Amino acid sequence: MRQYDSIETQVMIKPEKFGIAEPTKLLTPIKGEPPMYVSRGRKANPVIAEIYKNLLLNVNQWFHVNIPITSKKQLNALRTSLYIRVKKDSRSLSSSSLYNENTKMFDLWVKLS
Repeated sequence: MRQYDSIETQVMIKPEKFGIAEPTKLLTPIKGEPPMYVSRGRKANPVIAEIYKNLLLNVNQWFHVNIPITSKKQLNALRTSLYIRVKKDSRSLSSSSLYNENTKMFDLWVKLS
């Protein structure tokens, strides 16, 4: 199955492709083609976007998420946000979590495939 990167991912990986050239008063010429099918939904979470960008740059490598996660609700929200982002690109995400009794927080590890 061929993988198709979403527009958000294309912009993250190759920002120069969508870079703005010299702006004018009424129009701003761009290099390349504009992003298509951009949703008008909620604004993207910059933390999730940064995590996903790092995963994209290091596919098939495990990472520990260095965010203090104090409840199952936070853990599930973070996982769900990442899974939704990964699903847009037809990729897969592996994750593992563990409750740390010493810190009273959850540890989360993720890997993009």
